[in-house]
Amino acid sequence: MSQLFSAPQTVNRGWQIFNYTAMALALAALVALIVVLLSKWAGGTPWPGFNWIAMIALPAAFLMMGASILRSVSIRRRL
Repeated sequence: MSQLFSAPQTVNRGWQIFNYTAMALALAALVALIVVLLSKWAGGTPWPGFNWIAMIALPAAFLMMGASILRSVSIRRRL
């Protein structure tokens, strides 16, 4: 075994909320995108808000998850 083994670090409450918010944004955007696609395939006109939700929430969630990964990497490098 390596001598550099350490126990998992706890995540503070603020970052947990940040991560869950990113996950919720991604899920909401994917649901909105699926609704838009299904309604277009059915020949209907979806509510324009679904387009906006998908266009804004998915990139925002991606950036938030990227920030979380960068923070995790920086914490692990400090160990």
